[in-house]
Amino acid sequence: MAPVLGYWKIRGLAHAIRLLFHYKEAEYEEKYYVQGDAPEYSREEWLKEKFTLGLEWPNLPYLMDGDVKMTETSAIFAYLGRKHNLCGSTEEARIRNDMIYSVTTSNRSAFVSMCYNKEHEKMKGPFLESLGGRLEQYSQSLGKRDFFGGSELVYADFCVYDLLDVWNQFKPGCVEKHDNLKAFMARFAALPTLQKFMNSDKSMKNGPFNGPNAHWGAAKWGAK
Repeated sequence: MAPVLGYWKIRGLAHAIRLLFHYKEAEYEEKYYVQGDAPEYSREEWLKEKFTLGLEWPNLPYLMDGDVKMTETSAIFAYLGRKHNLCGSTEEARIRNDMIYSVTTSNRSAFVSMCYNKEHEKMKGPFLESLGGRLEQYSQSLGKRDFFGGSELVYADFCVYDLLDVWNQFKPGCVEKHDNLKAFMARFAALPTLQKFMNSDKSMKNGPFNGPNAHWGAAKWGAK
């Protein structure tokens, strides 16, 4: 039986996991949950199943793979990284993977918090001011490497690609200011096993990035 990935019908936290599955050409199924429209933004579609799936720590995203039933994005990536040999083949690559995954999780959290905050317009300016510095750090970290793990892909690369792609749509052209990041994005997007997914509607290339109650990148149920 194919693994099942459960998440909202948005890019959000699950998109980099989807990229990983397609890169490895690993069969999997998606269980989408749709949040309700304003003003309630009901989560009932998920909540009615939340405690019926046998998950120890019920949450989204979740992954069910045979006897494995798990939640928490970092745990899912660690599991899939081990399963598909994407944790790094050397100690240096493994250290870089762990470090860059953690940094990218923090950067995503800061961005998403701003997108959902009712003071979004007030927070947008300071975030944009910080974006150049955040991108510069990624550029310096990548250096002349092909990928963030070095010459090999690690699962952190999927997370970085997804976040940079979202940022580049939030502030068009921001990634292009860094030649090595621009080349990384092109190199990643050109991976042969990703082409079919990247060119399909399932790739959610232009979103939705967030749920309907977000103030940027919201799902159609009130897209902004």
